Amino acid sequence: MNIFWQEFPALTESLEEVSAIIQDVCASRNPIINEGVSTLFDGKGKLLRPGILLIAAHFGKKRDKHLKLAACLEMLHMATLVHDDVIDDSPMRRGAPAAHVRFGKRDAVLIGDYLLSRCFLLAAEYTSPENAVNLGKALSRMCVMEIEQNADRFSSDMNLRRYLKKIMGKSAILFSLACHVGSCEAKAPKHVTERLRRAGYNIGMAFQIIDDILDYSGDVGAVGKPLGCDIKEGFVTLPLICAVRRDASGVLRSFFSDPTFTADDPNAIIKLVCENGGVEAARSFAETYTNRAMREIARLPNGAARDMLGKLTLKLLGRDR
Repeated sequence: MNIFWQEFPALTESLEEVSAIIQDVCASRNPIINEGVSTLFDGKGKLLRPGILLIAAHFGKKRDKHLKLAACLEMLHMATLVHDDVIDDSPMRRGAPAAHVRFGKRDAVLIGDYLLSRCFLLAAEYTSPENAVNLGKALSRMCVMEIEQNADRFSSDMNLRRYLKKIMGKSAILFSLACHVGSCEAKAPKHVTERLRRAGYNIGMAFQIIDDILDYSGDVGAVGKPLGCDIKEGFVTLPLICAVRRDASGVLRSFFSDPTFTADDPNAIIKLVCENGGVEAARSFAETYTNRAMREIARLPNGAARDMLGKLTLKLLGRDR
């Protein structure tokens, strides 16, 4: 189990069961699929979304099917990462060669598709029709946001609202869904489920902003990939948006003076972003979303689940990978 959860012993056994369910559900006679699944779910992942789903389930009556639903969410998440790596031509994932590097782009796409198929088969068996629909809507939203993000590659448009909309559709939607499905399927009171859904949204927004910050200021060894990958791939994220707004000299803006830009020297851009306070400004956004999540969590019923969710939320804000 990933060391991320060592402070949450109440969840480690359940998350190990989730991992076992994924391996069982995705077992195939095809050696490429088996190797791909084994590599993707090798214990290095945080299983963050399943963990949040299981915490949310404790606000009602947690049942065995929650483990299956947690597995669904992780398979959906991992399938999107496999596809993202192919689209972005990212060579690394969690410090190891990405699936398309290991197996080729064609097989990597099919491995991602296979994970999606197993995800929805499992969801159809264990979730309510309403939440099966929610799962499908989430995937649709994620696809739309990926298309919009791809269309915006190497665009010099520094639009904050557009950035926030994209990370909502790419990341926050799954955190919100984890909270909603976990509590809803546990028959938690409606007002608790709604509060959890809002908390999950804010946790997801803060999570993605921190992810984008780490591309500018993270430790390469901890992050598992070189800094500046977003710039190299043409993605304008929050640290850059904030830094350009603060750049009185106009030097940073000059890198993006044309409607489209190239990233020949990402290190120079990283340096200017840090010097102009882009990382600190972006972190203040992450803190704002975290504080919003904590306000929702504070209004949840007292107990171990609320304490765990609050502790996890703060831990995510301070993460370095």
